[in-house]
Amino acid sequence: MSNDAGDVTADAPSLKSKTSRLHIGWIIPPFIHELPVNAVDDEAAADQLYSLVTELLPHHPPEYQYRFTLGLSAQLEPMAAANVTYAGLCPLEVEGRPSLSTIVVSQMEHDSEDEAELLRKTRELLERKYPDDDCQTVELTCGPALTRIGTSRLVINAEWSASGNELPVVLTQMQAYIPLPSTAEMLVFELSSQASEDWGLHAEVFGEILNTVDWGTEQEVEDYRAMQGGGSAGASATVATDESVKKALYWHSSRLVDAVALHGSMGGGDVASLTCAECWAKGLRSACSARHSWYIGEVTSGDLTRALPRVIESFASQGWRTGGESTGERVRLRAGDEAPEQSAGYAFTASVDIESGTFTAEVTAPCTRAAAPADSLFG
Repeated sequence: MSNDAGDVTADAPSLKSKTSRLHIGWIIPPFIHELPVNAVDDEAAADQLYSLVTELLPHHPPEYQYRFTLGLSAQLEPMAAANVTYAGLCPLEVEGRPSLSTIVVSQMEHDSEDEAELLRKTRELLERKYPDDDCQTVELTCGPALTRIGTSRLVINAEWSASGNELPVVLTQMQAYIPLPSTAEMLVFELSSQASEDWGLHAEVFGEILNTVDWGTEQEVEDYRAMQGGGSAGASATVATDESVKKALYWHSSRLVDAVALHGSMGGGDVASLTCAECWAKGLRSACSARHSWYIGEVTSGDLTRALPRVIESFASQGWRTGGESTGERVRLRAGDEAPEQSAGYAFTASVDIESGTFTAEVTAPCTRAAAPADSLFG
């Protein structure tokens, strides 16, 4: 997509739409804004788009915001026709100036016998259609894929242009074709941007997203449900946790330390990446969250007795809510709707062991995985 809401439909090989029996997900950075491709109706889509545009362009005049919204809304129907399941705007700031790209994801059916044949046929089709573009077979975390990098030209009608004038646009594009294992299906991710001078930065973000693609089978989901209560939901993944996530976890842990107000010896402090229970239940195994675990030891029994009530009182006043599994020796709190925005999705458990004189805490970051609506198997 261009900065003026250009055409975002993918130029993919001729493939059929398909709804997978796999549960598929990927992680989208929080600064990317999702477009309402799955809105319940046109009115809901229009409301969501206008809210998004006013958030992205707060200092632009209303007429510009309105036209930009129209330009975005004009893309929703082509997206539906192209079987787009996810679409998002990626606004970046480079040397003080705004830079925008669009990421769209679609899911297709193919008739190839295996992944190698599919990638070979797809590459042949793309090289015939785009002889000047760069097509490469790559190895992603989820397996083999094919990428195409090139450009496309289009003209945005004055009706849909944010400036109100007809606008010729050159888009730089990158597409990634990812076969889904043991199926006749494929994911197509596409990055488009009019900001060619910032292409490298947008492509870097896109590449990071591609390496978070993960899936689970129906059988894996059933296996999880069968063992629910004694399984491995939330098991730590062996991947490094992003520094910004660590920083946010440390900040929330420090608030908890202040609230509990205990004197003792600090220990632990490890941050582990993990898969949240909801994603694990879908069969997804790549990390989507992180947890900071620590404890305070050598605490007197009198102080420990008062620790959890102090925590509940302090965080409840800030909009946090206790969970149903809370007991006299253990409490779980989750940021509610009235909690500060920076705490949205965060939760922690705190427990006391009077006999050992220990206060233990686990602070958990929100799930960052992007997926389709809850009524769809896609995601």
